[in-house]
Amino acid sequence: MKKNYDIRLNPKPLSKAQIASHKDFDHLLEQYQTVPKQRPIVRRLLWAGSAIAASLVGIFLYSQLIGNEDFHLKEQAYFKAKPFINQPFEQVKPTFASYKVNPNEGGIYKYPSGSQLIVPAAAFIDESGEELNGEVVLHYREMHDFVDFFVSGIPMTYDSAGVNYNLESAGMIEIFAEQNGKRVKMAPGKTINVELVSNVNTSPSLDIPAGYNIYKLDATKRNWVYQDIDRMEVIGDAISGESLDEKSPFYPAQKALAERMLSLQVSEVAEVAKLEKTIAKQKEPIKPERANNSNYVFNLDLNDILPPVSEGASASSEDEMELRQLYKKYAKMLWQLSPTATITHDRLQKEFSSVSGLKIKKLNERDYELELEKEGQSIKVPVNPVLTGSDYDKALVAFNHEFEAWKQLASEREAKLATEKAAIAKRFEEEKRLATLKFEDRVNQLRSQGLDYAANNEIIKKKVVNRFTASEFGVWNCDRPVPPEMLRLAASFKDNTGKQFTNRTAYLVDKTRNTVYQFLADNNTELRFNKNSENLLWLMTDDNKIAVFRPDQFKSIDADKSKFEFVLESVEKEIKTEQDIREILYL
Repeated sequence: MKKNYDIRLNPKPLSKAQIASHKDFDHLLEQYQTVPKQRPIVRRLLWAGSAIAASLVGIFLYSQLIGNEDFHLKEQAYFKAKPFINQPFEQVKPTFASYKVNPNEGGIYKYPSGSQLIVPAAAFIDESGEELNGEVVLHYREMHDFVDFFVSGIPMTYDSAGVNYNLESAGMIEIFAEQNGKRVKMAPGKTINVELVSNVNTSPSLDIPAGYNIYKLDATKRNWVYQDIDRMEVIGDAISGESLDEKSPFYPAQKALAERMLSLQVSEVAEVAKLEKTIAKQKEPIKPERANNSNYVFNLDLNDILPPVSEGASASSEDEMELRQLYKKYAKMLWQLSPTATITHDRLQKEFSSVSGLKIKKLNERDYELELEKEGQSIKVPVNPVLTGSDYDKALVAFNHEFEAWKQLASEREAKLATEKAAIAKRFEEEKRLATLKFEDRVNQLRSQGLDYAANNEIIKKKVVNRFTASEFGVWNCDRPVPPEMLRLAASFKDNTGKQFTNRTAYLVDKTRNTVYQFLADNNTELRFNKNSENLLWLMTDDNKIAVFRPDQFKSIDADKSKFEFVLESVEKEIKTEQDIREILYL
C-alpha cells in the first residue's frame, strides 16, 4: 500500500509567537503520562535466557548511569560555584569600539567588519528613568570564533527541556552605553537594530543556513533566553576550499587549506606587530583648547588636586605624571566644565564654590572627571583643561611646531618600516599561493577519480548579515543548538611530565562547529566528541599557561575504547594578549 509522506525540506522558520505557544512542557508531560501503555506483542520467548540477560544488562546500565550521574552532579556543582561569565585571563581585556551618540538624534554607526548599529532618538535613560540629554558613548564588540568565545569566558551551553546543548554561533555581540563614565539603560519601547556581518557554514544549494535564532544572555539566571528567529541574509560566498563537512571526500584537503591560511594570517599579523615594536611610535601631541565663555571656567591649583611629591620621588601613576607635566607645560592652565556635564553652572556656583576636598581622574586624552567634596557630600563633573588669551595663542604656536615635528617623525618611521612590511607581505602571499596550489592539486586528483559530484555538494563558508533588534544592553548571540555528540570516553588528563590535571575547567572545540564546549576535567570525566572531526582540547595550568591536546593527537584515539588518558602539551609561552592565545591554539 502506497504511503503519503509529508516531507518538507528547509521549511519556513516558525515565528516567535508560534514557538512560544508550544513551550508548555508540563502540559506535554501530563499528556504523555495519561496515554495508556501498550501491552507487548511478543511474550515468553526464551524466558530463562532473556530474564538472565535482561538482569545483567540492567545491572550494567544501572552502574553506568550511577557513575555518569555522579560525575554530572559533580560537574554541575563545580560550575555553579564559578562565576557564570568566567574570563580565563584577567590581563586580556576585551576591546570595544566606542561611538559618541547624540541621544536626541540617534544615528547609524558602522563597525570595521561591515556590521552596523541603528540607534533611534531618545533611546537612553538614567537609573531614575529620566531621558538623557548630553553625549552618550555607545560601546560595542563582536565575537566570531572559538578564541573569542574562550577569552570572553561566556558559556555556550543552552538547556532545553532538560537536555544540554552547545550553541553553534553565527556571531556574538556585547553592547552597553555610558554617560560621563556611568552606565545608562535603554528606554522602554526603544530598540537598537543590529546588522551583524559574519561567516557561517552551509551548502551551496542553500541560500540560508537553517535553524539560527537570537538569544540574550541572562547572567543573573545563568542561562541564554530565546528572543526571536535570526533574520539572516547571504551577502557573499566562501573563501575557496573552506568546507567543513567531514563527510565530503574533499574534507581533508579543505581543512588543511583553511587551517594553513589561518595559521599564515596569524603569523603575518604577529610578525608585523613584532617589527613595529623595533621602532618606538611617538605619542601624538594634543591640541590646546581655548576657554569657551559660555561654559563655567575655574582655576585649580595642582597641590589641591594631587598630593605633594617629595624630593627624589616620582609620581604614583602614569595619569598623575601626565597631569603634572601638563601643569608644567601650561603654567596658567584653567579648567572648563565640559559641555557633556549635566549639572548647571548656577548650581555648581551656589553649592560648590567652596569645597573641602578635590580629586581628579583622567577619562581620555581630552576629558577629566573632577570630584568635589563638601560637608559629607560629593559630586563628579566632567572637565577639560583650557587656556585663555595670549596663553592660548602661545600654546597653539608651540603645538603647531610639535605637531609638524611629530608628523615628520611618524613619516620617517613609516618609511623605515614600509620596505620590511612589503617584504613580509610578499613572503606570506607566496606562502598562501603555494597552499592554494597544493589544495587545487589535491582536488584535481579527487576529481580525476570521478568525484565531481562532491565538488558541487560540499559545505562552504558564506558571508551573511544577521538582523535583529536589541531591546536592552548586554550579550546577544546568533546561533543554533547543537545536540551532544554520541561518542563518549571516560577521560583523565595529565601533562607530558606525568602531572595529573584534576578539578579544573577544560575546553573542547570541534572545528566543524563554531562553538566552545566547557567541561570539568577530572578523573573519569565523561567526554563527548566527534571522532571524524578536527578536535582541539586545552586547559589552564597552575602557572596560568595553556596545555593543549591537538587535532592530530585526537586521530590516534581508538574509538572502540571506553577510557583514554589525555597527555597535554604545556606551552611555555607567556600570555599577555589575545594574539598570544591565537598563536598557541592555531599552531
